[in-house]
Amino acid sequence: HELRTMPWHSFGAELAGEAENGEEALTLCEALKPDLIISDITMPMMDGLELFRRVKKKFPLIQFVLLTCHSDFHYAQEALKLGALDYFTKLSFDEEDMKALIEKAREAIRREVDLKQYEQERMKREISSLPESEASDIRKIRREVLLAQKIIKNKLGEPITLVSVSAEVGLSSYYLSRLFREEAGESFNDYVTRLRMEKAMILLQTTQLKVYEVAEQVGIPSYRYFS
Repeated sequence: HELRTMPWHSFGAELAGEAENGEEALTLCEALKPDLIISDITMPMMDGLELFRRVKKKFPLIQFVLLTCHSDFHYAQEALKLGALDYFTKLSFDEEDMKALIEKAREAIRREVDLKQYEQERMKREISSLPESEASDIRKIRREVLLAQKIIKNKLGEPITLVSVSAEVGLSSYYLSRLFREEAGESFNDYVTRLRMEKAMILLQTTQLKVYEVAEQVGIPSYRYFS
């Protein structure tokens, strides 16, 4: 089925617009602010992967799905790593897939909204008990980044990846990476490495642990890499 023939109202959704290419789709996003984009990977002027990157940069809350040919799988899988909601092969995509997809998008949006509300309430409680100078500093950093920093500190001795932390925070890895750099002033990986090195220096100065033991305690099992 072409997308325009789908029974959108039965899914509790509305087809807001259509575009012939990626550039037109990006312009429509400005005007329509959709919740979900379903895009071919292969398009003229701007392909689906580039459209996805630009959409996530400008509209990080929009959910994005790619329709692929078999030869496009590696592009679709790359998009998943960057935070796309899902991908489907064009030949097998049907109404049942669309119904499930709409529910998945709705749940992803609901989860992000709930997370923001929860974090706002939690931070209000925490800020109210802090000195004013500390409270003003915390307000400068988005709630999601604070939560990610807390997770990193609590799991410093474990394997830590952007993908695993973003899943706990409830955001895409692409979105969290961008937020982290903007709000914390350094990249996610630089932050993790800095905390690990600071903890390692304290352990080396204040304990009798061997160097490889310190490396393990700060989540770097490779002795050579740690050195």
